[in-house]
Amino acid sequence: MRWGTILVFLFFIFSIIFASIFSFNEVIVGRVIITSKNPPVQILAKKTGKISSINYQSGDSLSEGAILAIIENPASEKDIAYLKDKLPATISALNTIDALNAEFPRQLNLGNSIQPFYNVFLSMFQKLILESSLREGIILKMQLKDQLSNQNLSLKNKREELLLAKQILNILEVNFQRHQKLLSRGVISQLDLERVENEFLSEKRQYHFQEQQLNQIILDKNSIEKNQQIVENSDFKNVSIQEAELILAQQDLLNEISEWEENFLLKSPIEGRLSYNDVWGQFQNVKSGEVVFTVVPYDRQNLIGKCNIPIRNSGKIREDQKVFLKLENFPYREWGTVKASVGSISQISKTGEDPGYVVYLNIDDLNTSYGKTLEFNQELMGSAEILLDEVTVLERLFYQFRHLWSVGKF
Repeated sequence: MRWGTILVFLFFIFSIIFASIFSFNEVIVGRVIITSKNPPVQILAKKTGKISSINYQSGDSLSEGAILAIIENPASEKDIAYLKDKLPATISALNTIDALNAEFPRQLNLGNSIQPFYNVFLSMFQKLILESSLREGIILKMQLKDQLSNQNLSLKNKREELLLAKQILNILEVNFQRHQKLLSRGVISQLDLERVENEFLSEKRQYHFQEQQLNQIILDKNSIEKNQQIVENSDFKNVSIQEAELILAQQDLLNEISEWEENFLLKSPIEGRLSYNDVWGQFQNVKSGEVVFTVVPYDRQNLIGKCNIPIRNSGKIREDQKVFLKLENFPYREWGTVKASVGSISQISKTGEDPGYVVYLNIDDLNTSYGKTLEFNQELMGSAEILLDEVTVLERLFYQFRHLWSVGKF
């Protein structure tokens, strides 16, 4: 009994010493998806329908903006591309109806959504051309121009007449003064003087009348010039209004074309390589929101991991903590694990069926613990084991009883 008690006591002491020395990391496990900072782009169908044409095959290289496929619709993609190409460049260059019909034919197949906007655009364009070439103000301006030309001619003639009348008036005035002197000397009679005086006064009245006519011609000329300016301003205002309405119609048409392209054209937003998803050929039906293609960018460096972790123990996660990744694409028992580190953690937890936080992981490379290098295609999925700070077994044991001492303090 004595030796048994001693052995139990020694074992208990040894266990306490071992528990106080031996420590290990606590682990938080979460689902992880590895992608690049410029991840593959999924091309979704915006409309339900049948694929009328596919322009690229899986594995083909793509440029930004390349049209991958077209969803069946009433419009012609070639006609819409032609219209979109013509709209920004040719508006200011067209000034006749024939030129307008040549650049923007009415028989373009634009579908039910774009055609009404195209008709409004053509109507506004025709109004602008007619307003610029056949507007009523042109006739009035021509009439005013003729009137102004006649007034200038009348003004010139009247000034010449007035100059001549001035000369005649000066002569008659000198003659009248000479006859006054002759009368004072008794050379001529009073009747002769009155006859010369009447002639002088008649010419003087005629001169003042011609001066009034000259002033009236000047007033009429100024009035014509003022009316001419008013007509020009009115024409400019009308043309400006038509131009503004045309620009608005053009913008509405471009917006409708953009919306049509968004709905029926599947474009590549980046450069990369094409990968098929659920589509395998032409005339296949697709549904709205369905992933049709995936474009994998050429530059897929700077890998990043997105890990979903539970709320429990998430407060212990710190930046730069070690993480081991076990990938489903490459089973870790055969390929090994990949090292990573904690980059950041979301400030707010997500709610729903699977509440928790999102932890972003920094991944330098895909070299595994077995010395192998994994190939990264689009995405890698698996689990992440985040190593928390080391805690001894004894500390973990006391964690279970710490609340007993804390209860008595409240």
